[in-house]
Amino acid sequence: MQIFLTLISERFAMIDAPHAHGPREELLSIWPAEEPLAVSLQPRCHKNHFKSAWYNGTLLVTIGRLLNNFLLHLGFGSASATLDYWTKVCIYMKSIVQIGVLVGGAVRVDLESIPHLCQLKRRKKMRSIDYLLKNDMSDAGVWKSVILAGLKANCPMLHVCLLRWCSCKRLFGEEVKGALIIASTDGAFTFVSAAIFARLMICKQPSMPLLDFFKTSVKNLQLVSQVQEEKAMGAVPQCPIETSKFLAFVQERKRKRLLFKGELMMLKQIVENHKSEYGYLNLKKNNYPDVLPFDYNRVILKPIPNEPNSHYINASYVDSFFQPKAFIITQAVKTKPACVDFWRMVWETNAEIVVMLTKVFDFMKVMCLQYWPLTKFDYGDITVETVEAKTYAYFTLRCFRVSRVENGSTIIRQVRHFHFTEWEVNSLPYISALLDFRRRVHNAVKRCPNNVPMIVHCSNGGGRSGVFLAIYANLDLAEAENVIDVYGYCQTLLNARQSALENLDQYVFIYDTLAEAVQCNINPLTLEELRHRTTMYTTKQSRQALEAIYSQEYKFLTQLTPALRIGDCAGGHRLENRGKNRDVMVVPPDNSRPYLNTLHGESKDYTYINAVYVDGFRRKNEWIVTEWPKHHTIDSFWALVFDHSCHTVVNLSNDENSKAYPRFIHSRGRQSYGPFIVDVLSSQQYPYATSHIVKVVKKKVFDIPGRKKSKRSERNEKKLTDQLDSLASILSELMVNNKGGIQEVDARICNVISVRIWPIQHRVPLSTVGLIDVIKMARCWRKRAPDRPETKPTVVISHNGVSRVGIYVAINLLIDQMDVEQEVDVFHAAKIVRLNRPQLFDHKEEYKYLNDLLIHYYMTSPEYHSTKSAESPCLLVNHS
Repeated sequence: MQIFLTLISERFAMIDAPHAHGPREELLSIWPAEEPLAVSLQPRCHKNHFKSAWYNGTLLVTIGRLLNNFLLHLGFGSASATLDYWTKVCIYMKSIVQIGVLVGGAVRVDLESIPHLCQLKRRKKMRSIDYLLKNDMSDAGVWKSVILAGLKANCPMLHVCLLRWCSCKRLFGEEVKGALIIASTDGAFTFVSAAIFARLMICKQPSMPLLDFFKTSVKNLQLVSQVQEEKAMGAVPQCPIETSKFLAFVQERKRKRLLFKGELMMLKQIVENHKSEYGYLNLKKNNYPDVLPFDYNRVILKPIPNEPNSHYINASYVDSFFQPKAFIITQAVKTKPACVDFWRMVWETNAEIVVMLTKVFDFMKVMCLQYWPLTKFDYGDITVETVEAKTYAYFTLRCFRVSRVENGSTIIRQVRHFHFTEWEVNSLPYISALLDFRRRVHNAVKRCPNNVPMIVHCSNGGGRSGVFLAIYANLDLAEAENVIDVYGYCQTLLNARQSALENLDQYVFIYDTLAEAVQCNINPLTLEELRHRTTMYTTKQSRQALEAIYSQEYKFLTQLTPALRIGDCAGGHRLENRGKNRDVMVVPPDNSRPYLNTLHGESKDYTYINAVYVDGFRRKNEWIVTEWPKHHTIDSFWALVFDHSCHTVVNLSNDENSKAYPRFIHSRGRQSYGPFIVDVLSSQQYPYATSHIVKVVKKKVFDIPGRKKSKRSERNEKKLTDQLDSLASILSELMVNNKGGIQEVDARICNVISVRIWPIQHRVPLSTVGLIDVIKMARCWRKRAPDRPETKPTVVISHNGVSRVGIYVAINLLIDQMDVEQEVDVFHAAKIVRLNRPQLFDHKEEYKYLNDLLIHYYMTSPEYHSTKSAESPCLLVNHS
């Protein structure tokens, strides 16, 4: 380890001293032989060679592995998982010129922007540094990222940032050691990087060798951490917390995250040890050998003659606050025999509710078999028939008719299946969607008999199931007694099921979800309640009351929408993509932006366009929100339409045909935009909008103007053209839709609807009636356009990609909700719209106008006035 520490310090020092040499033999003795960049780390390497290797990203992975082994040697077991995540991030960053993703802040700093900042004038440079360090100066993630980024860029910005940070923290001389201990509390890698930073930058003449400095700091760190953890364990809540005080309680603990860790550590200590002998005897029936049911509360099936151990299933009873054995936690079904056992358990326990919290297929792995039929199937002597299924953006609701022959007569039961589809492994779900899902489950449970258990399962019957039940049970407790007891119920969970809580993030997520549920207890409005709200516009006093409600909801909306980090939007901040953004502060997150593939080779990053997916009510990624194309991004806009088969484009800003907002659609005829030919098939003027139905065709590869062709090449191209035409005709015949029409190959039919009543300088349109007509026009086109456009995303444009698009997407989401469930939830519709682009609804006036627009749409749509609940009896949701 001494060799490792010395070498790491030398590697960092080589950046400023490129001719420094280290022990070649010692380096190669600890460096993995399989690493391709091992030779680039030999002492003879030059600074530029080292910089190139660092940019590649493989070096980061290797150092991460070595640091991982070093930390395990020091006893930092909990930090190794964090470093594993860090190395995975480094793998993702391979060939991407960005650095700074570390433990703690996880802040990414664009390397290419740092030399540019240093070339600015002193005043502007300091202002840029202020922007970079706009977060709390005590946030270790911020200054760590600046340190490493400054080292890699080899620029004076590093020294400025370090001096400013040390000045703010008043660190001089020996006090640096204390700062290192404080900084290291959020991860062991923080300590290592901070120690190297202090050794090389501040302690230029240290009073002790580097290794002794490490050892002393590690001992101090262990002592400090131990004392802090003991204090945190002693601060666990001793009684349930009142709902009126719960939000303040959570906010205090989020400022001191160690208190959450102390609660979880105390829970792991006080959990009783129970036997799992039957689980060990039936290891073949367990998906995971470390997640077994306890013998005292396991679900026991009725034995089947001549089948040993047929009574065993990996499932455990769990108590609620008010009822024993109210829940059953079980593992996912992964084999055909397990399907039979699962339905036996459903039948024998008289369960009517099944909650599934995992995807069928996740991370290239089958997480759970589809243990229900598409129509009808027999599982042993139990017949299951799917009566109805409704798909939403985040979950799917199903109704099964389950029957079995007993004593010569057929017994039929109804089982409702609640499947949350957006909770991936090792991740956390969207809180609002999970709360809506829980509300539906709770309404269904209230109609079941009191002594019937609810079955809950994820992949392993562990963390996700435990998190859901902790949220479910505590909301029941809050509704009944106005108190919340997370710590107490998690103790019940861990005593009933192994691994019911797997990590600290899940435990904190329980608190965050309950805090949001308590803070904004906003339920959907039924159509009857919406009809009553229309009468509140008649008097001034009632209008003021409504405006107060809207103001409070908008305040919650801004508080509960998490801001995107720089690292989340790395693609938009790359040097080659900065000119494609109208506003550098409005950039899409990488995991929620549509990627282009048609413009291959057109630019350095041909996949990027400033656009973001937005979820709808029934479907994920139903909308694409983008900004008005710039002159050099018009081809990217048509690539977006072509690559993602967008059949509807709604432009919400008036076409001024100015230099800032160039025309991207012509009036008539055919015109080329990059590699695409856009042919206007028809154009129609309406009082409030203009509609252009266009056909977008991708050019052939050899249709390049100015290219000289030989006779031989012309013959080859003609032959190739004939072959492609023949293939296209075959594909066209195969792409016949349900109506008997034929979809042309490599062509998209799209309706571009441009609003004419919403000037750029106005926050709301000049005519609400006109906007409603545009909404109905677009919805009508989506239903009758070719190639099933309802499954394709709709593009919504505004001049800046922020204003007015939130109103349009949210009102469509609310209309879908009214059509399906005869209820509306304006607050959560706006919250979903802001999930991937928090800048939407950037002003309270837009949120107020959304409510007014909804009421106006409801009043002008007579089909809602006489509509009663259209829900099926199977999937009925109680609105009480």
